[in-house]
Amino acid sequence: NNESHNHNDVGTFSLYINETPVFIDVGVGTYTRQTFSGERYTIWTMQSDYHNLPRVNGHSQEHGQHYRSKNVTYNPRKQTFSLDISDAYPEAASLNNWNREYRLKKNELVIEDRYSLKDPEEKNRVYFLTWGNVEHVGKGVIQVEVMGQKAELRFNENQLTPTIEALELDDRRLKNVWGETIYRIQLEEKSIQPKGKLQYSIIKK
Repeated sequence: NNESHNHNDVGTFSLYINETPVFIDVGVGTYTRQTFSGERYTIWTMQSDYHNLPRVNGHSQEHGQHYRSKNVTYNPRKQTFSLDISDAYPEAASLNNWNREYRLKKNELVIEDRYSLKDPEEKNRVYFLTWGNVEHVGKGVIQVEVMGQKAELRFNENQLTPTIEALELDDRRLKNVWGETIYRIQLEEKSIQPKGKLQYSIIKK
């Protein structure tokens, strides 16, 4: 989390269906003095809570050279990508590890998070950013439709509680791309756990 024009987004993803962005990286709004100052990470688009990432034990990712991933692997034959994003979070998150794996299948992306915490105090949350039409259509299923492209986000609702939050955009640069509103899907664990396995799949419909 220390590149030029950095966002705190280690381990995030974007998903396109037929060249249409469905699960998104919002990007950056209109440049201001704040964008290139010590206040940069008070801007919501720079924060990991507004990327497709977890909020761990009440903490989001931090910025700086040592907030980074480790144990990164890619298997082109199996179409898998994995990394440990625990070092992107502050010490207060109390992480031993947070291993995220992406598995790309035909018409499906499977995301798996395995984690271990030293001192869990708050429920973990996992965020997904999208736009278009978003609806919780059944237990463990959120449907997204963008410009005629349909997908379902599936998860274990016995384990995770879903919330869909509308984010009204007031920045002209962002509105020109996404329109008036984007959506943040939050999946919150139902209980505080020292370790766990979470799995979500995005299926093209």
